[in-house]
Amino acid sequence: MLKRILTAGVLIPLLLLILFFSKTLVFPIAWALLSVMAVFEMLSALGARRDLALAWPAYPIALALPFAAYFLSDVKVLWLILFGALTFFLFWLYVVAVLRRGRLAFSSVSSIFTAVLYIVVGFLSISLLRYHTEAGEYLYLLVFIAPWVTDTFAYFTGRFFGRHKLIPEISPKKTVEGAIGGTLFGILSFVVFGLVMQYALGHTPNYAVLAVSGALCAFLSQIGDLIASLIKRERGVKDYGSIFPGHGGVMDRFDSVLTTAPLLYAIFSIGGAFAALVL
Repeated sequence: MLKRILTAGVLIPLLLLILFFSKTLVFPIAWALLSVMAVFEMLSALGARRDLALAWPAYPIALALPFAAYFLSDVKVLWLILFGALTFFLFWLYVVAVLRRGRLAFSSVSSIFTAVLYIVVGFLSISLLRYHTEAGEYLYLLVFIAPWVTDTFAYFTGRFFGRHKLIPEISPKKTVEGAIGGTLFGILSFVVFGLVMQYALGHTPNYAVLAVSGALCAFLSQIGDLIASLIKRERGVKDYGSIFPGHGGVMDRFDSVLTTAPLLYAIFSIGGAFAALVL
């Protein structure tokens, strides 16, 4: 526990520093590096890290996409780049599988592609939300507020009130009561965010949109955590990495963020009647 607290004491100020410089190159550099590290960890868990002939395209894709979101203003171009990069990667995996004459299972190809897709789209969505949505300079903060508030209060609610196991086959310690508590506090965190925007910065929040978004993100962040746990359990690994002492790897810390970021980008990019914040 002490190791976790000490690591958090370093990571939280570092994250706040990255967020403070979100208008600069510091932001895409951070997410590009984390994206590459997450891909590395996931390929390690899937047993494909050492197979560079198979997995090498995943690394430049993970590295380049956050920079593309920072430098390009046309979202359509960004989506074309994403589609082209992932299509190339998919067909590259197929070509390698065919040339290996059946020694590479189709299930392995599918696992590698979907895992990389999950990671690169998640980290790209953080930058898309920051730079390509109305009020993105504020709304992108919810990507971190949603999963980490949900996770924290799901833990404490489950610890004090948990009686019924949620899905013990995947995550033995999670409880139904913890999931409910995490969801309620996740919704509350979005409402509190709206209050801060209204009374501290003078913006007009749409509390209905924020509350619904909070509920969806709280639910999906817990699904993201369970997805990561499912992969670890199937592959027989305790943590994805060890870069964060007491916390594991990048995937262990950002698994929920990677599921909530695309959802928030999808919601907040609609705008109009569904705008979460009016500047």
